[in-house]
Amino acid sequence: MGSGYRCEQRRTTSPAVVTRHGLEEQRSKHRNLFHGGHIPDGEQVMEPDKFNVFDVPREQLIVIVFGLLYRFG
Repeated sequence: MGSGYRCEQRRTTSPAVVTRHGLEEQRSKHRNLFHGGHIPDGEQVMEPDKFNVFDVPREQLIVIVFGLLYRFG
């Protein structure tokens, strides 16, 4: 899952991109094309949530830990 750019004024969202360069390119392209290079009110950069180990299911964590112990233990 990637990041996206949202313009509330024009009610449009860019396709998801996977790099910061791609996100900046989408944002710049939109600003220049529709807003004369200005920052529109309501502009949003949508980024996926940061990885959190506590969001990984317990069973999957157990498999990872045992795999690491087997590999390096």
